[in-house]
Amino acid sequence: MPAHRTRTAIFSFSRRWASLRALRESLPVRVGRQLFGRARKLRAREGAATERSAKREERLIFRTELKPLESRGDVRPAFEAISEVQQKAAVTDWYVPQPDHCRISGELAAALDCKRLNLREPVVRAIAMHDVGWMPYDGDANSPIAPGKLEFGQPLSFINAQPERFLRAWMGSIQAAQSTGPLGGMIVSGHFARLARMYLERGAGTPEQREQVEQFQYREAARMYRLLPAAGLPLEEIEKLVTVLQFCDLASLYLCANPAAPVELPQVINGRRARFSFEQGIFRLNSNLLDHALALEIPCIRFVDRKPERELVPVKVQ
Repeated sequence: MPAHRTRTAIFSFSRRWASLRALRESLPVRVGRQLFGRARKLRAREGAATERSAKREERLIFRTELKPLESRGDVRPAFEAISEVQQKAAVTDWYVPQPDHCRISGELAAALDCKRLNLREPVVRAIAMHDVGWMPYDGDANSPIAPGKLEFGQPLSFINAQPERFLRAWMGSIQAAQSTGPLGGMIVSGHFARLARMYLERGAGTPEQREQVEQFQYREAARMYRLLPAAGLPLEEIEKLVTVLQFCDLASLYLCANPAAPVELPQVINGRRARFSFEQGIFRLNSNLLDHALALEIPCIRFVDRKPERELVPVKVQ
């Protein structure tokens, strides 16, 4: 297979995982080495850019109010309701750092029916680490960073992050998740590959930013190719686990952002979409995904006179 066709096929894998099996069976060793050499060069180039741009910019998850809001009104798409909270937020509002949000994602994953969903313990740990790459920008509840804002006053939140920031955070998160094993690295890589595809499909960013995102896709396709033989699961099962990660990610964002509307999550798990609402003091999930009820603490922060205030908000999920 000519080298340029191989590269094109592997880049397409970042959008269509099914193509990888045939590539793994037919790709010559020489071409594979060329591919991974290209990926290493891309990583080195990005690392140099990171050194040149060390400015810290947080991408926080802002919250409507400290206490959970009783659900009211029509059911809304989850990300739409969460994004609206971010768009209406002020820098003085309560917020949750991304690393704390991903820890909550892991706690949600641990409470799911792990046997039915094939959730191994390393996968749960990887889900709990899927946003730790934001630590240099967001801090966490123990070492918070004061919110910044855009020129027109909107605070910097995760919905207005730019590739110069989020690609580095994604890479750090993937590397951390890969420490749990090849499967964890593939799941978190697949999660961000889906987000990258969405970014490109909606036509976001400048040509230079889009090129950065495309390079990220290329590099992560190479990572997936390299890790697949040791992952221990077929591609179809890995893709299902990526969907579980994205469910836990969005469910955690819902708990952290605290929108007033009941929401529906888009991920189809066990043949249905789940809905979340807050009723009579409990967050309720209208599906049988949970193995047991869950008690969580959401670490909320706000800055007053440049000093952080912290509150732990206890919530129950069932």
